[in-house]
Amino acid sequence: MNRNSKRDKILMVACRLVREMGASHLTLDAVAREAGVSKGGLLYHFPTKEALIQAALNDFLDRFDSDTDAEATRNTALNNGWAQAYLIQTFDISKDDLQMSFGILAAAANNPDLLAPMRQRYDLWQSRMTAECKDPVEATVARLAADGLFFCELFNFAPLEGQLRADVLAYLLTKVENKRPETREANQISQP
Repeated sequence: MNRNSKRDKILMVACRLVREMGASHLTLDAVAREAGVSKGGLLYHFPTKEALIQAALNDFLDRFDSDTDAEATRNTALNNGWAQAYLIQTFDISKDDLQMSFGILAAAANNPDLLAPMRQRYDLWQSRMTAECKDPVEATVARLAADGLFFCELFNFAPLEGQLRADVLAYLLTKVENKRPETREANQISQP
């Protein structure tokens, strides 16, 4: 097993253990045992429990960012590539990622400082959404709705399914239109 696959397996096991036993019961010994690695092997990748939790959170955020960028590049039908890709990725998050997110957030809740990278990422996403979209209020409402869907699914609070889910996504996609490019005439009119 190569180094990255061992690291990935350790992260997945840690998130699973948090889901199954609760964040307070997450120990490096239990993670090493369940992942089938020595404690020294685990400590090579993650010297502390906090480092393990932080790595799991960063891994999730990095994958979400790269998947969103890839969707924006790949899907040429999008009116506003990145903003609409953000909504699509939030709606398309896998069950595995939801389960991993639950474990990460539960573990990080014991140490709110561990959520700093998530706060920073949300600040960046919000800034990008409002900068790229015609109406920053509609773009923000669309982002908040998508984020709300994510948390509803994460905690199983009446998650949307089927056609209603598809219709909500379609509606939100219309709320994140591109900014209108300034025309030469508009620039000339506004200049004295």
